[in-house]
Amino acid sequence: MLKPKLTIAIIDMYDGTTNVGMECIVNILKKWSAKRDLNIDYRIFKLRESNEIPDKSFDIYISSGGPGSPIDSENATWDKLFTQWLEQMMHLNKPVFLICHSFQLACRHFNLGTITLRKSRQIGVLPIHPLCADSIFNGLDEPFYALESRSYQITAPNEEALSHIGATIIALEKIRPQVPLERAIMGIRFNENMIGVQFHPEGEPEALQVFLNEPVLKSKIIEEFGIEKWEKTMTHLDDPSKIQKTSEHFIPNFLDAAISFQQH
Repeated sequence: MLKPKLTIAIIDMYDGTTNVGMECIVNILKKWSAKRDLNIDYRIFKLRESNEIPDKSFDIYISSGGPGSPIDSENATWDKLFTQWLEQMMHLNKPVFLICHSFQLACRHFNLGTITLRKSRQIGVLPIHPLCADSIFNGLDEPFYALESRSYQITAPNEEALSHIGATIIALEKIRPQVPLERAIMGIRFNENMIGVQFHPEGEPEALQVFLNEPVLKSKIIEEFGIEKWEKTMTHLDDPSKIQKTSEHFIPNFLDAAISFQQH
């Protein structure tokens, strides 16, 4: 007897730009489904390029990171499609995972905090601090490490708006006692099944090593951040306790919870 297929929609937010995020998301899905002996069928929706948005028929949804401002696109057709989809997913209580740019858009739409341009762009493998016991952190250290690549941040949580939709802040950025600035929100559980993060838990060491060693990208990073930052990032990629551990657990934890919810 054939196993039933689990259908997964992946929203591609990269707008045609070169990235490694989509490759890593698909890799994680394939590894996870093989480990769980599940038959999956995934479809990619190119939202920003083609105004493609998934309908409500999928079992699980993942929406990627991507370039650009999460503020300036508010009146764009694709952005409106996305926020309408978010409302539908919230209403239906569908399993949804939002990565970086998608997370920023959701925070803007639900008015969960203040979205601003950082004083400087953040990039590297950095510590993330959980704020609560949540199944999404199963198997991870405190703090755990993940790839960050962002120019924007979410601070000043709107407690009234969070309470209104039943959302909880679950993680903050690295502790910086020397910096007199509020720490950015790095993760929110919007409801029982929707979760979003301000980092890239899909990042896999092997794929990122290839991507970051691409000559043009490497020279851009060194020019903007210096050789020490690039070398430190590459060293962290070699450390199995850093992003390898995160890629092996974070999204798989979400997927495990999603199928457990559906089975009940």
